[in-house]
Amino acid sequence: MSSAPPPSPAPVHHTAPSATEPCPDCGTPRDDLAQFCEECRYDYVTRVGTVFTPESSPSPSLPRAGVPDAPPTWTVTVCADHDYFSKVMARSGGPESQGFTFPAHAADLHIPLTRILITIGRRHHSTGETPAIDLGSAPEDPGVSHEHAILIHQPDSTWSLIDKGSTNGTTVNGAADPITPYVPLPLEDGDRVHVGLWTTITIRRD
Repeated sequence: MSSAPPPSPAPVHHTAPSATEPCPDCGTPRDDLAQFCEECRYDYVTRVGTVFTPESSPSPSLPRAGVPDAPPTWTVTVCADHDYFSKVMARSGGPESQGFTFPAHAADLHIPLTRILITIGRRHHSTGETPAIDLGSAPEDPGVSHEHAILIHQPDSTWSLIDKGSTNGTTVNGAADPITPYVPLPLEDGDRVHVGLWTTITIRRD
């Protein structure tokens, strides 16, 4: 005598919510009988969604977890500085100071610091090597060495300056004495680096 087959499981029915039901994740009103929320893609049929995080601004004293502060960005402005040129000529005072004239037309250059190491100098015409801050373009500053100085990005997002044993030295913020070659000098926002006969390089934190 054969036994009766087991009864089939009862079908599972999903209760359709009303068309005006707000999304349980983000609160957006349901669009007619759409299966998915237009805002956060919550599934009204399977009741599966994601935890909604509102786009409102967090408290200023409580930064959002997992979102690190963006590192500061820095820029240098390179200009022909007439005041610096006058000081250089006054210090020279000898025959070597004669024959140099301040450039009549020299546009300022604004260069973002996007590398770890920024070289300052003049291009080598024989090899084609060009520093990041090239002072060999017109008007060429004849007092700048080919490998004059470098700017180095620090782990704390600041910058340091190193003179690479240049012929005429490097000064900062109008000082009379040049910095010590090959010894890093920390720079701050607004510091002015003087090289050559008339070039001033101002570093700015954006």
